Amino acid sequence: THSVSDIAMLSFLHSENKIIDKKTARTRKTAREITFTLKAYLRAIQKAGVSIDPPMLKKVLKFPNLFLDLFFMTWLRTKMVRDMMLPDYANNANNEIVQLSNDLMKFLSQHDIKSEIHVQ
Repeated sequence: THSVSDIAMLSFLHSENKIIDKKTARTRKTAREITFTLKAYLRAIQKAGVSIDPPMLKKVLKFPNLFLDLFFMTWLRTKMVRDMMLPDYANNANNEIVQLSNDLMKFLSQHDIKSEIHVQ
């Protein structure tokens, strides 16, 4: 489940093969994308029979999207996120996120589960 949250929270660093800018990172649209991705992947792995751990992540599924959007909008403005947008970190993180995402999609397909992200 940590990989799922990593994919949701860090995949925003790259958009169309380039590091996103600070202005784009701070938008509600970016926060909404993180919220949607996190919830979709959590539901998908739950359908596949994976126990969501830590239990707090399971509660995320019940939180209203607006609260999660506000949380992620606040998080996106932190120094930690600005540091993650530095080219070296962002490129390395993107490579890892691509691998994690591929592994997740392979796992879900082995369990005949389609995530909401890829159904649209």
